[in-house]
Amino acid sequence: MDTLEQRVERLERSSRRWKMAFLALAAIAVGGAAAKPPPPPDAQFGHLTVQSLSIRSDAGGPFVSASCDKDRASIKLMSPAAQTLIALTADKNAANLIVSRNTANGASSANLIADQQSGFIDLHDPTGKSKEVEPE
Repeated sequence: MDTLEQRVERLERSSRRWKMAFLALAAIAVGGAAAKPPPPPDAQFGHLTVQSLSIRSDAGGPFVSASCDKDRASIKLMSPAAQTLIALTADKNAANLIVSRNTANGASSANLIADQQSGFIDLHDPTGKSKEVEPE
């Protein structure tokens, strides 16, 4: 049978091992938390000037694009998966609004155009038929 001293000694050794294991796990947890970089903070700008800006959550997914150059500015909303496009374009000679959708049957679109002469609507269906509507 163990003596009281032997039993106390075994308990102390066991207690030291448990303390060391706990400290090692705590150190690993703290190290793991410190290794993960924090997410970038939201940015706030009073004014932002860029020549082109694209917003998308993942490559190949829906996006919003805005761009401009010397004579032309455009905004596009596109969903490649649904094959839809909405585009607004303005330049020194005209302004266009295009709404388009591609399907297995073909593309259909509506194009609203305002230029220096007048404004008109150009419609296309998936079969290739088109119709232009102008003011009389």
